[in-house]
Amino acid sequence: MSRTVTSTELQKKTREVIDWTRTQREPVVVETYGKPMAAILSYDEYQAYLRYKEARAARFARLREAADENAAASRLTEEEALALVDEVRQALRDEQRNEE
Repeated sequence: MSRTVTSTELQKKTREVIDWTRTQREPVVVETYGKPMAAILSYDEYQAYLRYKEARAARFARLREAADENAAASRLTEEEALALVDEVRQALRDEQRNEE
């Protein structure tokens, strides 16, 4: 379960909060005036986030590429265009499953 600390508490207990995040592998949400402002993650979680972000960007790039191909091939019927979209979606799902 994630933990919430105030920014003042974080100033006073920085080491404790970092140690808790590292050992529990759970994020700590930092609030200022009752509003969430940041999250502290273990380094492993941060690395996983970066990998996810890169994979997501690659998937969107492939979708944009498919859209550009679709636009360039102006003779596609609507059914063919939808089939192309379905094909790319399935390929992305398969790729995502293989990453997990």
